[in-house]
Amino acid sequence: MAAVVVRRRLALAGAPLLPTYRQLAAAAIPIPIPKVNEDEHSGAFLRWLRSKAGSGISSVLRIGTSPLGRSLFASQPIQEGDCILQLPHTAQLTQDKLPREVRLLLDDDAAVAGDTAAKVAVLLMMEQRLGHESGWAPYVTSLPAKDQMHNMMFWDLDELDMVRHSPVYDEAIKQKEQVRKQFSAAKPALEHFPHLFEEIKLEDFMHSSALVSSRAWQTSRGVSLVPFADFLNHDGASDSILVYDEEKAVSEVIADRNYAVGEQVMIRYGKYSNAMLALNFGFTLSRNIYDQAHIWIDMSEQDPLYKKKLDIWEKHRTPKSQHMCSSGCARTSFAIKEVKCSGNKGVGIPQALRAFVRIFCATSIEELEEMTVEAAENDGRLARRPLKHAEGEVHAHRKLLLHLDNMIQGHSTAIEQLETIDGAASRSMHPFRKEMAKNLLAGELQILQSAYAWVANYCKTVACT
Repeated sequence: MAAVVVRRRLALAGAPLLPTYRQLAAAAIPIPIPKVNEDEHSGAFLRWLRSKAGSGISSVLRIGTSPLGRSLFASQPIQEGDCILQLPHTAQLTQDKLPREVRLLLDDDAAVAGDTAAKVAVLLMMEQRLGHESGWAPYVTSLPAKDQMHNMMFWDLDELDMVRHSPVYDEAIKQKEQVRKQFSAAKPALEHFPHLFEEIKLEDFMHSSALVSSRAWQTSRGVSLVPFADFLNHDGASDSILVYDEEKAVSEVIADRNYAVGEQVMIRYGKYSNAMLALNFGFTLSRNIYDQAHIWIDMSEQDPLYKKKLDIWEKHRTPKSQHMCSSGCARTSFAIKEVKCSGNKGVGIPQALRAFVRIFCATSIEELEEMTVEAAENDGRLARRPLKHAEGEVHAHRKLLLHLDNMIQGHSTAIEQLETIDGAASRSMHPFRKEMAKNLLAGELQILQSAYAWVANYCKTVACT
């Protein structure tokens, strides 16, 4: 295949994607024997899409329904490596299909101008308003309604409170604020076209934004909604992904394994943690091989060496996720994966995290200067090697243990509350979202516990040497 560029499914603000068979099995949910029922509108939809594309879309896939909802199934035997789906750029919803006058007005606002996803969301909102008069009606009407979506943009405050001990809580609130800002920026421009948008509502923009962010793909030409391809459900263990062939200007899917006739065909949307899946796609996995937990480490300005430590840290490696909290401290986020090895490296715990606690546990200018000299003499990375004094090394890692323990206690308490919650409070929560919260917290808890066990063992080993 010439000039193939691999792209990930966008993950900005998600739509509901139903769990896959592997997800259901992992969650110990009884799986009915698959029965492929032909979708009553599938014939008309495919005829419309073929006419839009000017060519065939797939000769080996058919639309059907399953316990997962609308899905794609093998209509013929599929071999690993087969190209099973192709859709040209012309048959995809992209920002260039917005009326030129609308695009020009949107480009006048910096909050929307460079955001192709927001423009595609505006386009989708326009097509939804046009209804049956839209040239994209067969596709637009196939998309899920807002009340069918479970990404965290649509969770109410009580539902969000279920995950308040996870950093995803803050991310969900930020996401809502970001969409509101985009709407406020776009609304004045859209009000110039009442014949296209009629009454412009925030809830409609949120709906279209969520659909785009969870179902669209990023290519070299920008953000694209790819009809038919987004009927493919997600399997985190699959190696099949949607790819874009720049030379042929088509999006296509290559089978990662053999499929028998009638078997559901799936792809992987991306290597996403449960927090990312919940935030942007509206589902979680009970066992997610790509799961991770985020830990925030902060240092108060009351530390007499605070400014010196922060200056050294920023000079050698400025963290990507850092901000000032309201109490006057620098907070830095690190992603932790499950620690499965017992060696001194602690694979899963970022070396940058261990360096961070070594720096901020330093008690003298001399210690900081020693770290700076050592970095200069080696690879330039600060505090990546154990401290020379075992006592200081243990002290730094015990600080990390304290942070991990606090998070473990918070997650454990939250899970217990979800297990015991009942009455009116339970009825106010969507049961699927409650299960999502349990999966998210349980996955993060397992990772935090594995990190705690490794760090505790490391402290014990260092103290005994």
